[in-house]
Amino acid sequence: MENVDFPKSFLWGVNSPFLSFLGNSREGSKKQIFENVEKDLEEQLSFLEKLKINSFRFHLNWDLLFLDTFYSCAMYNNFIEQLRKKEIEPIVNLIDFDFLSYNKREAIDNIESEEKISIFIEIIEKIVSTFKYNVQYYIVLNHTTEYLKRRFFKVTDVDNLALHETVQNLLNLYDKSVQIIKSINPYAKVSVSEEFNVDEEDQLDLVFSFIDVIVRGESPFFEKIAFKKSDIDFIGINFNDFTSNSEEYISLIRELSDGKNNIDLDEVIKRCSSKYNLPFLITENIATGEDDSLKSRYLVNNLYKINQSLENNAKIFGYIYNSLSDVKINNHLLKTGLYRIDDKNRYISLRNFAKIYLNIIEDNGINERYLKYID
Repeated sequence: MENVDFPKSFLWGVNSPFLSFLGNSREGSKKQIFENVEKDLEEQLSFLEKLKINSFRFHLNWDLLFLDTFYSCAMYNNFIEQLRKKEIEPIVNLIDFDFLSYNKREAIDNIESEEKISIFIEIIEKIVSTFKYNVQYYIVLNHTTEYLKRRFFKVTDVDNLALHETVQNLLNLYDKSVQIIKSINPYAKVSVSEEFNVDEEDQLDLVFSFIDVIVRGESPFFEKIAFKKSDIDFIGINFNDFTSNSEEYISLIRELSDGKNNIDLDEVIKRCSSKYNLPFLITENIATGEDDSLKSRYLVNNLYKINQSLENNAKIFGYIYNSLSDVKINNHLLKTGLYRIDDKNRYISLRNFAKIYLNIIEDNGINERYLKYID
């Protein structure tokens, strides 16, 4: 089998950790909070230097933005400028519902009110005005469908009126954010990203529903509602394998995921390509198992599927691994990062599968050494 090559302009990247390396940003005085976050960002930069990626996707911490919008924007802009000096393309997650629901639960209630959405819009305008042309890629909303599932579909009796009102509010939040971004930086690309790790095919209708609303102005999932089509430049595909061979993960994984991946990444890409004539970015991809050889197999197999999809004319322009480091949540250590960390949250080394990923990036392709991992 010959080497598997990727386009020259392909984006290779990694996501920032779900939470700060240094702990919860809400702890301590305002000065201590920002000192910790700045140290955290410096540490991220230092470890990015050792990688060969050309893009870095990170979420904005709304705890910080609500605490001091001006200082937070300046801090993030400095971080972005440092990324650009290293020739790393910043990809900014404006609103990540997983992060919001974990770190600032009351912010979720604000999104459900048209009146309170204006608070988010005011801050987003300050964010984009600060970044200007430094950021070319924005994920405006991340994990929107996961939020809707948690909010409305944990019970059998769904309040359709409240559901439709919330979807309309989310669409308004998206539209207003895009208008701000495009008015300040008309060259910027805007998107939403959704989680496709579903265990049943009929669940895909729900996952596609909010993208349908944005792209087409309608969705089979919301049959009686007509929406206005929105501006969107690409679609983010989150495809995470939340399975594990370790008992310590079980309670957390059940919390983060309803099931295992029964639908392959190439099938998701194929369906996206048939539904939307838009480019795609793989915005999250991860395996939670501990075995390095299994992680390597999972990584190489997914990259091979992406390459085959490109051969079949899918418009995929990049791959983002999730995440830069292991993550500790509720005393559970998710050993999912390119970098290991010990119990004191200090880095140890790159994992073996991460070295494979870096070699693939350097070659811009999968060479014969790694083809053995392909099923």
